[in-house]
Amino acid sequence: MLRIAVAALVVAATGCASSSGAAAAAHSGNATVTGSVAYPASGLQGDACSSVRVKVTEDNSAALGWGEVKQSRNNRCSFNVSGLPDGKELNVELTVDAGLKCANGAAPTVTPGPTKMKIAKFAAPVVSFKLACE
Repeated sequence: MLRIAVAALVVAATGCASSSGAAAAAHSGNATVTGSVAYPASGLQGDACSSVRVKVTEDNSAALGWGEVKQSRNNRCSFNVSGLPDGKELNVELTVDAGLKCANGAAPTVTPGPTKMKIAKFAAPVVSFKLACE
């Protein structure tokens, strides 16, 4: 009787682990986008690295992956967005919070604009953005 109970517990635990893993795999992947954001040494009001986000979407859907932006060196931020689906057409763009302004009160311009890319399995393409005040 004890063997049957242990076997049933093992089967139940294995089934639960498999199904939750399958559900998680349907919503994420193993591709990554990484890169940097250059910003001007002067003329920007606010902290650039805490005021920008890298947004990755598929067909204008909700944002995908898990991303972070960190302060780097020489007026740059570095970013990493992981957990992206591979083999899909993705849009990668830099978004700027409304609080980040140039000295003249205008929003900084971002180059390049949204970029479309297809990422291979386990790949990590590099994308470089630039903020400018004119």
